[in-house]
Amino acid sequence: MIKINNVSVSFGKKIVLDKINVDFTIGKLYGIVGFNGAGKTTFFNTLSCGIKPDSGDITLNDEKISNATSGYLETNNFFYSGITGNEYLKIFHQSNDGFNLPILQEYMKLPLDSLIETYSSGMKKKLALLAVLKQDRPVYLFDEPFNGLDLETNKVLEIIILALRDKGKTIFISSHIVDPLFHICDEIMFLENGRFIKSFHKNEFHTMEEELFGKLKEDAKIVISKSI
Repeated sequence: MIKINNVSVSFGKKIVLDKINVDFTIGKLYGIVGFNGAGKTTFFNTLSCGIKPDSGDITLNDEKISNATSGYLETNNFFYSGITGNEYLKIFHQSNDGFNLPILQEYMKLPLDSLIETYSSGMKKKLALLAVLKQDRPVYLFDEPFNGLDLETNKVLEIIILALRDKGKTIFISSHIVDPLFHICDEIMFLENGRFIKSFHKNEFHTMEEELFGKLKEDAKIVISKSI
């Protein structure tokens, strides 16, 4: 069990995560959704120990989490200048015995001998994903993983994420686009103003859009139809 106990995070006077108390079951795939500024990325950074909470703690099976608990694919990844894709991957210790770069390369099709600064944004995301997959971690965090990827790679990414879940990993995915989450998540949680206010299980996904966006769609349809 991953337990988040009374976790708060602030930046100056702005409260970003507000006394979060929630438990997550090991081996499940969770979608984390919310409007801009809801706190999704801060939640991921806190869960990965990139940010120390102002209060509260996070435990995995009753032990405090560390930066070795999770593999984290960030929205925007940092790359050293003047190195190739292969050199970047060598920076990361391989703790995942099943990691097979030649097989993954058949799907990623990255120019690993080229300098990273020549890569497109989608190629950089795929390279960062390979680095994450080299690491055997109990928890994986994917922050907006589908952004910038082509249709084929998005499908490959879904397959990879489901394979990790099938190996017993606990996975968190954030996305502004909820449709991909409907296909792969066990549960989707809605974050608003730094708190989880609603959770949807698979049999409730069909009600999610109406619950979250019903009033917005109704109001916007009236106003926008008069404005265009």
